[in-house]
Amino acid sequence: MRTWIEVNTDNFIHNIKKIQKDMKDRKVIAVVKADSYGMGAVRLVQELKKCGVDFFAVAALCEALELRKNGINDKILILGGVFDEELETVEKYDFHIALTSMKQLKLIHEKSLNVKCHLKLETGMGRVGFIPSELEKVKNYVKENNVKNIIGVYTHLSVSDEPGEDNRKYTEKQLEKFNSFDGIEGIEYRHVLNSGGIVNYAGFDNGNYVRAGIIQYGVCSGKIAEGYKPVFTFKSRILFIKTLEEDSDISYGRTATLKKGTILATVAAGYADGFRREISNKGCVKIHGVDCPVRGKVCMDMFMAEIPEEIKDKVSEGDEVILYGEDIGKQSALMNVSIYELFTGIGKRAERVYVKSDK
Repeated sequence: MRTWIEVNTDNFIHNIKKIQKDMKDRKVIAVVKADSYGMGAVRLVQELKKCGVDFFAVAALCEALELRKNGINDKILILGGVFDEELETVEKYDFHIALTSMKQLKLIHEKSLNVKCHLKLETGMGRVGFIPSELEKVKNYVKENNVKNIIGVYTHLSVSDEPGEDNRKYTEKQLEKFNSFDGIEGIEYRHVLNSGGIVNYAGFDNGNYVRAGIIQYGVCSGKIAEGYKPVFTFKSRILFIKTLEEDSDISYGRTATLKKGTILATVAAGYADGFRREISNKGCVKIHGVDCPVRGKVCMDMFMAEIPEEIKDKVSEGDEVILYGEDIGKQSALMNVSIYELFTGIGKRAERVYVKSDK
């Protein structure tokens, strides 16, 4: 292989079981959008099902269809909502959807569509959802027309993974707004705690489900969360090694100049694989367990790393290179991008390899 992600399924299962234990009587909706944060949704849903998870969430209809067409017949919620012309497909495949507009609620009722809806509350994210004045209209419409489609209610916490007293107060206010919602009969699913909520606000809500996203991979607040295990490692290999015979400018833009005698490894990964250009001349990768600085700009398909003196006699073409794994928080800080971007930005050219702790 040239470039790949190793996904440790033992650690993944450990994290799921920890969430289930910590959340006690609340069940888990596993968020597997964006191909399960780049880790492979179809494959990881199989691991989740082994742990008793039977409810999954995605962002878009195409992602839900991919799961169905791969034999996953469990409950699937489309968090990103759907367009009106997609409603009949939603009904056909028995998906749940996020309901965010009165117009769509009326359309579903008028067409007698058997679509399962989760009412999205706007409590402070500012993205989609019903504000308080709109909620009264929804409640009246549901009661007057005996609408049975709304079976869930939820909201999204915007800073539950952010430190600071102001953020804590803001999150607690969001939780208060969610907890106070009532007025619609037949609500079967109440969910508000996301990954940050699971780690930092367990017990503050009156939901009966939680939505586990990036915490499935052990990550919260930019690092591996306490008690969780890292799941993924991004890897590549050395393609070429050379010793500079003179002072040399390196890569596009000549942003690095290295001295004669420097040993340079060309690694078979670039920004098309998800190894982002923002790390150019800043970060390090690991070869034989040693930090090797990235030199020059990261190219589309390759980048260069300097080989330190201590391992110069060990390295060979074909050797494994760890781009990032447990240090993803440090790497994302160096690049000034979120961990979410690093996870979901790994290209399809990088193979997904599933391993156990002992293999």
